[in-house]
Amino acid sequence: MMLISNRTPRWADALWLALLAVYIIAGTALAPFHGDESTLLYMGRDYHYLFVDGDLSKVLYDDTWTRRPDEQRLRLENGTISKTIYGWLAWHQGYGPDDLNGEWHWGRDYEFNRRTNRVPDAQLLNAARMASAIQLALAAAAFFQFVQLTVNRPTAYLASALFALHPNVLINGRRAMMEGSHLLGLTLVLLAGAWLLRERKWWAYLLFGACLGFALAAKHPNALIAALAFSAVALATWREQTASETRKLGGGWKRWILLLPTLLTAAAVFLLLNPAWWSAPLDLPFIIAERRAELLRAQVDWIGGYESFAERIQGFFQYVFAAEHQYFEVAHWAEYHVISDQIASYESSGLAGLLVGGTGLFGMMCLALAMFGAVNLARDSAIEAKNRLLLLVWMIGLALVTLLLTPLSWARYYLPLAPALAILLSYALIVMASAFWKRYSRRANGIDILD
Repeated sequence: MMLISNRTPRWADALWLALLAVYIIAGTALAPFHGDESTLLYMGRDYHYLFVDGDLSKVLYDDTWTRRPDEQRLRLENGTISKTIYGWLAWHQGYGPDDLNGEWHWGRDYEFNRRTNRVPDAQLLNAARMASAIQLALAAAAFFQFVQLTVNRPTAYLASALFALHPNVLINGRRAMMEGSHLLGLTLVLLAGAWLLRERKWWAYLLFGACLGFALAAKHPNALIAALAFSAVALATWREQTASETRKLGGGWKRWILLLPTLLTAAAVFLLLNPAWWSAPLDLPFIIAERRAELLRAQVDWIGGYESFAERIQGFFQYVFAAEHQYFEVAHWAEYHVISDQIASYESSGLAGLLVGGTGLFGMMCLALAMFGAVNLARDSAIEAKNRLLLLVWMIGLALVTLLLTPLSWARYYLPLAPALAILLSYALIVMASAFWKRYSRRANGIDILD
């Protein structure tokens, strides 16, 4: 990464991102199966209801819960981007609603689900996985641009590699679930927010709002990322308003006013992508918040959650810093030979990412590097103050909320922190390498190789 500078040709960026995309996509078909893939493909029937049958009534929220209550439960508790894509793929491959597999039954074993047509058709499953992996590859590209825009180019190269090679990012982003869309929405929000801080054009506000709406539609927990990014932009706007140049130009109040259409655009895009909300857009935020809370309580009651704050810290360390990879959340899946064989094949393929984490020593090293990176990032005057504000509000806010509110030891719940950690680790390594290189350069005729 010491060879990367502003003089490196821009085609190198495209080549780098293409290589990451090839790696992400190459391991897609080998990913070990997860029951949620069945459920997401099952939910794809909403595409058929809307765009083939043209029957909006089948997806509109029914407050009586008498019309297809199981479908409505899944429709409201989950995002729409992935399942719409999977439904489109199913329709183009000749599947109707009755041809799709059933929802995965978590109370029964793998053999029962196989016998009762709850394991997806292999062709459709692979097509859906490819769609998710492509979204993950786009997320890696958006993440690269975000880091380059806010930090620097060498850090963008290393951070995008750590992100794209993270085992939990790969396994979840390659599966036919919501994580590909989830991470794409997250990175687009960050990139659009950084671009808005740079440009301050009216269209940048609308683009930021559109990305907020897309991220929320991809997966509801992205509401936290959206709130943090919007708060950072608002704080940066307040700071700019106090600057003499801003007051002289009269731009402060205009920037505040433009935040309103940003929110309106976010709401419009989200509603456009969520037809179920059209019948009760004001009631459903509260209903869904309650239902998601009930879902988390049910998961904790079934699997067992954290019983103390110390356990929360341990889980946070385990999945964020130690990067322990997790293929399934339910313990008895370890007894399924078909899944164990898939995991073995996946890990031996060389396409499972950096399988070097999972130990306490590795976690302590990453924690130390992350702290070093965070302190230096906060102090680095070479990074614009507005960019540091966006980075720190996002990272600190996300880390605190994740630590305090995550109820159980599931790697997927810590996945949104993977981009933040990738930046901190990469930035720390670049700072240390730069200091070493400068010291070496001074000894070698005083030539500084870095820009």
